[in-house]
Amino acid sequence: MTRSDPVPGAGWMPIAAAALDVRGHAAFDPRVEIVLLPVDGGEPLALFGDGARVWRSLIGALPTADEDLPADDLGIVRDLSSAGLAVFAAGHPDAVRSLETPRYPSPLHELVHVVVARVAERRSIRCVFVKGPELRHQGLRERGHSGDVDVWCEPRRWVELVAALGSLGWSREPDPWWGTPVGHSATLAPLDWGCQIDVHRRMPGMTIDDDEAFARVFDACESVRVAGRSVRVPARDAHAVIAALHAARPEVGRGASPSGLDLASDLLRRLDDPVGACERLTAVPALREALLRAVPDAELPSDRGVPRDWAWRDRPDRARAYFAALGEYGLRARATLLWRLVWPSAEVAIESARRAGYAGEGPLRARLHRVLRGVRGLLTGRVARR
Repeated sequence: MTRSDPVPGAGWMPIAAAALDVRGHAAFDPRVEIVLLPVDGGEPLALFGDGARVWRSLIGALPTADEDLPADDLGIVRDLSSAGLAVFAAGHPDAVRSLETPRYPSPLHELVHVVVARVAERRSIRCVFVKGPELRHQGLRERGHSGDVDVWCEPRRWVELVAALGSLGWSREPDPWWGTPVGHSATLAPLDWGCQIDVHRRMPGMTIDDDEAFARVFDACESVRVAGRSVRVPARDAHAVIAALHAARPEVGRGASPSGLDLASDLLRRLDDPVGACERLTAVPALREALLRAVPDAELPSDRGVPRDWAWRDRPDRARAYFAALGEYGLRARATLLWRLVWPSAEVAIESARRAGYAGEGPLRARLHRVLRGVRGLLTGRVARR
């Protein structure tokens, strides 16, 4: 069918993967009125002047016919169509029916949410966005902005989602645990635009297995509108527990920080039943101290199970932390994991050397220095314990 053929109900409509009304927003030039993501997955575009005015005029429940547009505006619409921002049709899956103002402090972060959600939806990967600015909307913290976007997806499809985002311009940072059962998340850095994305397959601190933990949170999610699209976030109680686990978790060489425990207890204190919320996600063992700070007279159940990714993080250095992490797995898996740690991939070895102050080393020297640092760490620990 050609453009000249009559299509019942056809007309012009604006299309975008996501769009926001940013008039007066401090993050943009005062002339910019609309920021949007093209449906082809390119970088965000900004509309201003007549382009913004005409694109906005097309928004509505029904398409706009040629005869309903002034001649000059029709020319602009055709230019927008050439740019992939408008289409002549009776309907379109990415037609923009309304234009909303940003929900979060950073409009670009909202667009990144949509990128992740669309990638997951096209592959039927269930996911939920955790932590971040939604905590403020739920009355769980005062701070609105977050530096990255955190998404928790079906554990068995974690690698698939990371790879799909990589094809859109987010590069996975080197991680010695990648490809092993130890790693709980992958950090993706933007190559062109956007912000860092952390893709999680589990949240450290729960005692149940990865699939069950995700299912419990996902089944109790709620939907919110972000850049004109619906995304899923945890229900308030579950979200508070997830954020508290993140705040209270120990870090290698530092343990759990006093400020982190204060934050965790503040999050839990805002709930009507913090103990029950933690029990539902099997987080009582990991959050026992934070719970007692939040509810000093609480009667906490006895610990059942071991919090995932918790004890090994409490070790004084990376060498001992890594060896402690190996102890959580069977003998066959330990051999593979140990080799991965001692002789990692080239990218991991080079990044490890850079962090240790040996920037510019090749893979072989970087690996050798990594082994030496690990041996020194283990020997230092043995001497200190004598």
